[in-house]
Amino acid sequence: MSNEIDVGTLLADQLERLLAKELTREVRFALEERGELPGTLWREAEEMGTTLALAVESAGGLGLTWAQAEPVIRKLGQHAVPAPLAETMVGAWAAAAAGMAIPRGSFALAAAKFVLDDQGLVSGWDGLVPWAGTADALLLIAERHDRAYLCLIDPALSDCQPLTTYARVPSAQLRLKLVRPTAFAAAPPILQRCGLLAPIATLRSVQIAGVLAHVLDLCVEYANNRVQFGKPIGKFQAIQHLLAELAGHVAAAQVAGLYACRRIDSGAAEEGAAVAKTRAGIAATRGAAIAHQVFGAIGVTDEHELHYYTRRLWQWRAEGGSEHLWSERLGQQVLAAGGAALWPFLTGTESV
Repeated sequence: MSNEIDVGTLLADQLERLLAKELTREVRFALEERGELPGTLWREAEEMGTTLALAVESAGGLGLTWAQAEPVIRKLGQHAVPAPLAETMVGAWAAAAAGMAIPRGSFALAAAKFVLDDQGLVSGWDGLVPWAGTADALLLIAERHDRAYLCLIDPALSDCQPLTTYARVPSAQLRLKLVRPTAFAAAPPILQRCGLLAPIATLRSVQIAGVLAHVLDLCVEYANNRVQFGKPIGKFQAIQHLLAELAGHVAAAQVAGLYACRRIDSGAAEEGAAVAKTRAGIAATRGAAIAHQVFGAIGVTDEHELHYYTRRLWQWRAEGGSEHLWSERLGQQVLAAGGAALWPFLTGTESV
């Protein structure tokens, strides 16, 4: 176990060096203005095993658990990586868990559930699928006779209507009508109930924690260097209170994301996602507001890097279900379990 944890930490450290080298302003500009994915970054990240980190070893992956891979996912969030590396990690995990061969290339993940008819054709709609227009494969859950199937779809056979989002990554409204999957298999037990929604929510929660940590670093650096009225603005009590509040949100989001990863590992993906996405959504909303308060007008200019990260916060809080959707589900879980189970649930001594 400790060796595997070290592998996850080592991979996160390697990824940090790669991202620090490759993620230039020009790379981000190329994605947001021309839709060009960073090919060198993708190849090197793939070669070091990032995309297969969660896949079982028998499928060619590293075999990390979600908790062990959490630092890797958080690192991808911290740098707001302009490529579907995190989505491909989850897609490879799901495909391997379903016993499917993992195709090379990138995945786009649909959170909505589709329909699989008796002829093996998929139909349905998802209002927002990041990377749907550029990924090599689409992965989704389709239901037939109350049973869920994991389906691999050729993007060329789908109707993808491009969408403009806060994050400015290639996204689309996805519509399928009687499309034959490239491959499909019975979804693993953890995906039978909630589909891909809970794993996507967990993914976004961990990424939110990562990008919030980077936003905090930017704010602290700016507050220490920006001089107003003869001293750094970080010396003013009002700014110190804002930074302390932001640090609290960073810590809470990170703990919630790790909790959700552990719940996936224990087979309770929906419970963990409800806690993490609710907390991460609150942190994203308040964290972005604090950051722009600290930076003032300069934070919204295209020349400054802050908006690259706060726009991801605004986008990710909606993807995989908003905090409002998940807080309602969390409340339903607690009510369904009864009053006697509330305290054990809050203290972590018993699952709802």
